[in-house]
Amino acid sequence: MLEIRELYASLTASAAISTVAFFWLYFSRFSRRGVLWWAMAMTCYLLCLILTTYRGFIPPFFSVLVANVSATAGYVFFWFGIRVFFSRSLTRKVWWCGITLITLVIIASEITLFDPRLVTSKVLIISLNYATINILIAYELIRNARQSNTAKGMGGINLLNAIIIIYRGIHIVRTESFNLYFITGWTTSAYILWTNASLLLTTVGLILLILEELNAKLTRQAIEDPLTGLLNRRALYSITPEDFLDLQNTHTSLGLLMLDIDHFKLVNDTYGHIIGDTLLKHFAEEVSCCLRSTDILYRIGGEEFLIIAHGVSPLNTCALGERIRKHIEQTPLVTSHGTIHHTVSIGYTMTTPDDTYLKPVLERADSALYYAKNHGRNRVEMSLEAA
Repeated sequence: MLEIRELYASLTASAAISTVAFFWLYFSRFSRRGVLWWAMAMTCYLLCLILTTYRGFIPPFFSVLVANVSATAGYVFFWFGIRVFFSRSLTRKVWWCGITLITLVIIASEITLFDPRLVTSKVLIISLNYATINILIAYELIRNARQSNTAKGMGGINLLNAIIIIYRGIHIVRTESFNLYFITGWTTSAYILWTNASLLLTTVGLILLILEELNAKLTRQAIEDPLTGLLNRRALYSITPEDFLDLQNTHTSLGLLMLDIDHFKLVNDTYGHIIGDTLLKHFAEEVSCCLRSTDILYRIGGEEFLIIAHGVSPLNTCALGERIRKHIEQTPLVTSHGTIHHTVSIGYTMTTPDDTYLKPVLERADSALYYAKNHGRNRVEMSLEAA
């Protein structure tokens, strides 16, 4: 069996590797929200382990008080990092909670320096403290996990940590092994080995969370229009025949509306491309105001947009098109260069039982749009093929 100090040394080495990894991540192009908090958490934990390893060789002020405070600060910083990573703010309540947890450990560690008889209280307070922070971390991970098995797994590790910490605190109190940190025994050895394993698993888990977010970001960038934030043509054409049939089966009928801003090229030629881009964003926002939460709006070309309306009749689809047309006509874009009045032409069609994939439906909607633009613009027309 390895000596306890050797086990602590191996744990210290693991913490050092994790600390370096997170600082590297922070200064690299892979840095994400929360990484700096995790790097600081690992630094605090590394300091705690170094001081604990030298317990008996350095004054108790450092090996007990500073070590315990460093560990607590590390847990708190880790909790902060998880919240920030999941875009949850560090509210005043969260800050006060973190400060309170650190203060309790300072008080508990300091009183035993002056009165060793209170060591039982110190062990219980610190154990409950560490367990509480692990539960808070697990809550944040599981609450924000969504479809991430990594986050769920890390949440489970932190819940298990909380249970093990409470058990160890109770075991130390019951056996009165307060000062036997470096006496070889199965409980202490098992605790250090588990801590080492959980530290490495947590480090790998955090890196996987970062990779998952980067992958999700790349996926969003591939299917989102960067100007308007709407889904783009790639997202539209990623609808497979199976997806299309599922949509039809779920919503019985789909209405597709093709929209084109009238005389958009004239706006670009007159006011410039910056104003043209502003008009496109304005148009996307105003059309979105007219839609239900189940309707999907795409930007499929320069000034061309598409709406997929779920569970609608031809009459409903026509009414939606008219509502959008009137709203756009009555909502000009106000700029420093003047007010830009604009209109929209809309062609729409309905899916039929014979439609097995999206392409022919899009062609019918495009044909209806072509008819609307060639018969006066600022109008809504239905595809005759779907009549």
